[in-house]
Amino acid sequence: MTRTIYRSDATDWQLPTGPGTDPRAARAAANRGVGRKFLAQGDAGFFAQVVRFPAGFGAPAHSHDHAEVFVVLEGDCTFDGQPMGRHDSTVVAANETYGFAAGRDGLTFLVVRSGAATFQPAGT
Repeated sequence: MTRTIYRSDATDWQLPTGPGTDPRAARAAANRGVGRKFLAQGDAGFFAQVVRFPAGFGAPAHSHDHAEVFVVLEGDCTFDGQPMGRHDSTVVAANETYGFAAGRDGLTFLVVRSGAATFQPAGT
């Protein structure tokens, strides 16, 4: 068996785009410092990425067609109205609407998904 080691330091920050994402909104977010590093992309059914957000950046209410696990690596946030700090985590079920806002020091998440990233704005 060949195992892949994903090296974060060797992975470039990417523009936060994907199916369903408005390209103009993604560019505006990237200009504010939002970015992501793709790690595993489908290995054994898992998709992982590190995502960073500047202080005060808010992700609008949205959903995905797959489950996700969020782990705060650095900074803090309010996730669906609840505070999360370093190493706190939460699980969001497929098709469940959620949103969050980075705290005053910004936010870096590890996100592990059970499917490739897509974006569905709330109410659509």
